[in-house]
Amino acid sequence: MTLDKIIKRIFSVPTVPLHEQFIAKEIYAILSEYPQTKIEIDEYSNLYVSIDSTQNDRSIPLLLFTAHMDHPGFYSDEEGRIFLLGGIDESYLKEAPLTFYREDNGEQVCECKLKSFKIAGNKKSVECKPAPPPNSMGMFNLPPYEIKNGFFLSRACDDLVGVCTLIHLLIRVASKKLNTKIAVLFSRAEEIGFWGTLAFLKKKTLNPQNTIMVSIETSQARGYCSIDQGPVLRVGDKTRLFDANVVAWLQKAMEEYKGVQSGFVYQKKYMGGGTCETTPFMEFGYAGAALCLALENYHNMGSDGHITMESVSMKDWEELCSFLEWFVTYPRDLETLAVKRKERMLALQQEAVERLKENRLF
Repeated sequence: MTLDKIIKRIFSVPTVPLHEQFIAKEIYAILSEYPQTKIEIDEYSNLYVSIDSTQNDRSIPLLLFTAHMDHPGFYSDEEGRIFLLGGIDESYLKEAPLTFYREDNGEQVCECKLKSFKIAGNKKSVECKPAPPPNSMGMFNLPPYEIKNGFFLSRACDDLVGVCTLIHLLIRVASKKLNTKIAVLFSRAEEIGFWGTLAFLKKKTLNPQNTIMVSIETSQARGYCSIDQGPVLRVGDKTRLFDANVVAWLQKAMEEYKGVQSGFVYQKKYMGGGTCETTPFMEFGYAGAALCLALENYHNMGSDGHITMESVSMKDWEELCSFLEWFVTYPRDLETLAVKRKERMLALQQEAVERLKENRLF
């Protein structure tokens, strides 16, 4: 299945935090066509998909990717109370156009405008006119997606771009029978506090000492990086810096890939616009970093103060996909790289001591 077909299936259905069922069902349906993929659904409804052609060789660390299935949105509960789920600045909400969908089948049921907003404790409640029916999920009234002038625009790039990227990767690995050991966590409710990821970590399914974790995200470009200048090797997020060994390993791979793929470029940046799933994984003992695409209009908040479509560069996206397909068979020699760095520093130290003694000032 091509990336175009994956995009059509994933971006055509609604999603909001805690109500990602339509995305999850599409992921399951698509990947079920590839018997090499092992699909597991945990008790929290995260999807964990793995491919291991190494016969579970424990000498090879697991390469774990993550992407989340939700995007900030709205939910009308069984009593018709409407809540904002996810981080959107209040200044963007007044008169914002919304579309609501039935929770059971995803059919559109209402178009309305957001009239008021208030925070009560940890809940953000809103009023809409006309009022959407109970048990419906709302997104900003924007096109599901479109491609224009080399850019991919959508109501929910964050993080359905990551979801599509990793579905595509799993399909390519399965179809080409690549010799690798990878897994993908498609998580829930990231936008309201990493709930899916934290629940997954609570189970202690994986061994942090034998897992390399890489988040696949889109991240706010403004103030941090350039859009259309290649995928981003993310060295840190709003909360913390990432693992230096994983970052160095990814950078080495991306530099080598330049010799494989003519014209490939990437950016190495601190992306402080938000916090990604690498942070909770690292807090629970995993070595991790992230790859992302530069995102315009983060969480649909346009530079003009109005709600608008998020966007990423199609060129950046295609380069990320091609790199990941090559990267999954790249040697996982993080310890060797660390030893070589230390050896280089020791050699430089010895040279420094000798030369400084030869060139005393006093």
